[in-house]
Formats: sequence, C-alpha cells, structure tokens
Amino acid sequence: MNLMSRIIQNIDTSSYIEEKVIINQPIEKVWKEFQIVENYSLWNNLFSLENFPSHVREKILLKLYAKNKEIKFSAKVLKIEPYSLEWEGKLYVNGLFNGRHLFTFEALDDDRTLLIQSEKFIGILVPILRKSIIQSTQKNFQKVNYAFKNYIEELV
Repeated sequence: MNLMSRIIQNIDTSSYIEEKVIINQPIEKVWKEFQIVENYSLWNNLFSLENFPSHVREKILLKLYAKNKEIKFSAKVLKIEPYSLEWEGKLYVNGLFNGRHLFTFEALDDDRTLLIQSEKFIGILVPILRKSIIQSTQKNFQKVNYAFKNYIEELV
C-alpha cells in the first residue's frame, strides 16, 4: 500500500449528527401534522418538501434554506412507515457528499412524543465540510425540532 492510500484510509469520511426533543402531544397528532408539508413554512426555516412521500424509492424534491440562499435538490426515500421517514440526498455524484436524513417519532406515553432528527454524512468531502456544514446543520436541526415542538404544542 502506498503512502497516499494509507493517508486516505486513515481519514474519517463519515459523520453522524442527532437532535432530540420531547413534544407534549400524542404521537398520532404529531405524525399527522408532520405530513402536512403546506404548513412547513409556519415552523421549518431549514427546508421544505414539495410533497410528503408515499413510498420507498420515491424521488422527493427539497428546498434547503441557508444564508439567504435557496438550494434545490432531490433525494430518494429509503424508508417511509408510520412515525418514521428517511431519505438520502447526494451532492453531484455518489460518494462525494451523501446525507441520509432520518426523522423518527416515538410515543413516550399517551401525551408525549420523542422526535429524533438525525443525519449520517458519508463521502470524501466530509472531512472538509465537517466544521462548516455539518456542525451548523446540527444547530439547525435543534432549532427546527424546537420550532416544530412549539408549533404543534400551540395547535391545541
């Protein structure tokens, strides 16, 4: 193995972020509201979906909002089931900078729901983008989670 191969082999090309929040509403209500993409602008300043997906392998269109810019991209749904949605998006080509985004909702009891929003980034650009993009994305996940919590708790 040559020197360059050893250097590349030792570079961590993945990163995982996760943010959680407890929502004081039943899981059915939380999940139902999460699926209403027309209301995303009332609480979600990070992204919007053109339509809520209905099946695995569906291509979805997203708009990301970052620093007064709107970035459009498509992603493929990997999992859609009650209380869970996962998609994968890619920057240009597979392996450059991929992100697997997951929303999971768990009932804590009849009136409280745990929202877990996470993303696993994989690709050769991860080490370069870890500080600038990935860390700010984690902060944005926290903001969006709390905005959704506040929005749904006020719907009573």
